[in-house]
Amino acid sequence: MNEEELISSLYPPGREQENDCYSDSDGNLITTDTIVEGTHFRLDWSLPQDLANKLVEVNVSDIAAANGIPGKAFFNFGLSPSCNRKEFLEPFIDSFKKSLEVYQIELCGGDTYRSQELNLTLTLLGKSGAPIDRKGGKPGDKVYLSGHIGSSLLGYKILEGAHISLSPEIKKIALDRHLRPKSRLNLSRSLYSKNRIHAGMDLTDGLKQDVFKLAKSSGVLIELDLDKLPYENGIKESIGIEGILTSGEELELLFLSPEELPTSWDGISIRQIGTVSRLENGETPHVRYSYEGKPYLPKESGFRHF
Repeated sequence: MNEEELISSLYPPGREQENDCYSDSDGNLITTDTIVEGTHFRLDWSLPQDLANKLVEVNVSDIAAANGIPGKAFFNFGLSPSCNRKEFLEPFIDSFKKSLEVYQIELCGGDTYRSQELNLTLTLLGKSGAPIDRKGGKPGDKVYLSGHIGSSLLGYKILEGAHISLSPEIKKIALDRHLRPKSRLNLSRSLYSKNRIHAGMDLTDGLKQDVFKLAKSSGVLIELDLDKLPYENGIKESIGIEGILTSGEELELLFLSPEELPTSWDGISIRQIGTVSRLENGETPHVRYSYEGKPYLPKESGFRHF
C-alpha cells in the first residue's frame, strides 16, 4: 500500500482530506506535521536549533499555503536518550521559543514522552478570511511558483558526501534550504490578499508529486513547461532537471490564478510555469510536461514514505 492509498483508506469513501490544512466554515485552520530522526533529518547533520526552526517552519508553511495566519500551537516532544542532555535541549528550546515568537504563535500545550528516535510533532491553529485549498483550479488558470526549487535536494546530496563542484554561495543556499527552510507566510499574506488565487499548496513532496495533487483535487489537466522552472545557477548542472522536479521540502508556494502576475512580489520571484486546461471526455486529472520544446515524461517520482 503506497502513501496515498494508506491515507485514503483511513477516511470514509469520498471524505479524504486532501489539503495542507483542515478548514471550517468560519475560516479556522488546523495543521499538524511531524519530523522524525532518520526519516526527515540526521543528528550528525542538524544542529538542535535547526531542528526547532524546521519544525515550526514546515507547519507555518501549511498555514501560509491556505492563506492563513498561525495563532496557537501544540507540541509533542518524543525525546530520545541521546538528546536528553542540556547540550541538545538548551539550544533546541531557545530556538523553538524564538521561532514561535517570530510568528507570534502561542504555545498552548502538548505532550512529552520517551522515544528511541527523536520525534517532533507540532500542531498549529490558524485563521483565514478566505481559505485557499487545492480544489478550486479552473481551466484558463496559470500555474505559478514562488522563489526557486532544487536547492533542498542539492543540499541533501552535499551532506551525503557527493563530490559536486559549486561556488560557496550556491553551496550555502543549498545547505540552508535543506537544513533551515523558511515558509513563505509573508508572501502569501501580501500576494493572496491582492489577487485572485483559485487553488494552492506549499511545495513539500517535490513539484512532480505536488502539481499532480493540484490537478487531481481540482479535476483538471495541468500543462507544465519545465524550461520555465526557477532554480539557482549551477543547480541543474548538479542534479539535473529530474532532481529539480523531485526536490522536496522547498516550502515554496505553488498556486493557480487567472491573474497576469508580475515576475517579482515583495522581492521574491514569481514564475509562471504552466497553464490549466479542461479535461477531454473520459480523461482523468493529470499533468502533461514539456521540456526543451518537446513532450517529456519524468522518470523519477521523488521521495515516498512507502
